[in-house]
Amino acid sequence: MTPDEKRNLIADFEKTAEAFEDVPGFSPEVLTFRPFAEAWTIHEHVVHCLEVDAAFFHRYRRAVAQPGTAVPGFDQSWTAALDYHTHDLAATLQLIRALRRYMAAHLRTLVQRDWTKLAYVHSQSGRADLENGIAGVIDHVRFHRELIDRNLGLWNRAGDCAPQRAV
Repeated sequence: MTPDEKRNLIADFEKTAEAFEDVPGFSPEVLTFRPFAEAWTIHEHVVHCLEVDAAFFHRYRRAVAQPGTAVPGFDQSWTAALDYHTHDLAATLQLIRALRRYMAAHLRTLVQRDWTKLAYVHSQSGRADLENGIAGVIDHVRFHRELIDRNLGLWNRAGDCAPQRAV
């Protein structure tokens, strides 16, 4: 991957912090709507994405400081155990934006390095170098945004109304 390709990847990574900008405008009913038992609410999706960003912050820094280091994964039990609905959504979104900006600024200082050598070993998915790790968290946010949009569509069909904006 060239330095310019890395810069573009970092720009995409930073831009995905905006994926949830419309969420604060949703009513509490929309934010907590669970379309079926196994589904997460919109609020849970956003807080989960912050959890993953915080984990990635630690993981990528380990990859730079101690390449090849093992890092633990986490699973869906965190959503219930940490009661994501008690997390302030505005603060969560601010942290996502701030953390992404902070990581992007640091990652830009690394574009001349060989990212294939800067890797961590995830307990569930195996080895990930910086390129794969960054691409993975970009895809992760996009996946959760799709699930948020699915929830919105199901809310609209269930209530036959558009999501209400919070005042």
